[in-house]
Amino acid sequence: MKAKQLILASVALLMAIVSYKVVFVPVNIEIETSPSVILADAASPVVVTARLVNRLGTTVPFRRVVGKFVVTEGDDLIAVLSTTPNRITFKTGGKTGKLVILYYSRSVPFPVETVLDIKGAALARLSPQ
Repeated sequence: MKAKQLILASVALLMAIVSYKVVFVPVNIEIETSPSVILADAASPVVVTARLVNRLGTTVPFRRVVGKFVVTEGDDLIAVLSTTPNRITFKTGGKTGKLVILYYSRSVPFPVETVLDIKGAALARLSPQ
């Protein structure tokens, strides 16, 4: 009887450790952009959000990513409206070009780079999404 309880407790402990490593430990940071096509019309704001991703590819529960966005290329193309530790909101300045944003966080050892193309209104209608 005690052997069964010991085996059951060992299996339960092993399952708890594995589920912790798979579900609650972040392995990557994913950058999401809304809207997906950025126009140079300066009409609507663009929101770039960072989130922690676990081994299952889902958001890590009960943790928030804390970091900093840095615009390394194309800072003359946008006007930043607000910045939080996991989100940057900006409007385009009416110019087309390439925008490169780096996200630095303590959760991953290297910065995450995001390259966004700011398109003109006529080009955006022609390109597939």
